[in-house]
Amino acid sequence: MLIMSPSGKPRYPSRAEVRHDEAELAKAILDGAHVRPEQAFGDYFLGRRASCALGAAYEGMYRLPSDASGIRPKYLERLFDCLEYSLRSCPEGCKKRLSLGAMILHLNDDHRWSREAIAHWVAPSVEPQGEPGSAPPAAGPTTPS
Repeated sequence: MLIMSPSGKPRYPSRAEVRHDEAELAKAILDGAHVRPEQAFGDYFLGRRASCALGAAYEGMYRLPSDASGIRPKYLERLFDCLEYSLRSCPEGCKKRLSLGAMILHLNDDHRWSREAIAHWVAPSVEPQGEPGSAPPAAGPTTPS
């Protein structure tokens, strides 16, 4: 993905710019996860209490109706370039290599990682905001095949 430099010339983003974008995405996932405490699988939102990891990121950026069933995040890649332009291999070892957005959905729906574990994987320096005194989430749960 090319971006415009201050001089008006197209250039590729630096790794620091991509990491900043990933850190902002991870923070949005964590913020949105606090709004809907349950995790959704196969849908972005389920009723008033559940969202998947990308749904949580959307809610971390926008105020949504309390019942968000059927809402699909639009233009999230405009806020977070890394969703489309950062490729990641599956940390579960299943040989998939996908854009970050697709990999987040894969980890959420197929491997059933928690939203907090996904946020930590997206940007490891972002600390999950659990209950006081609680341990941070593991790198991600492994589900049997």
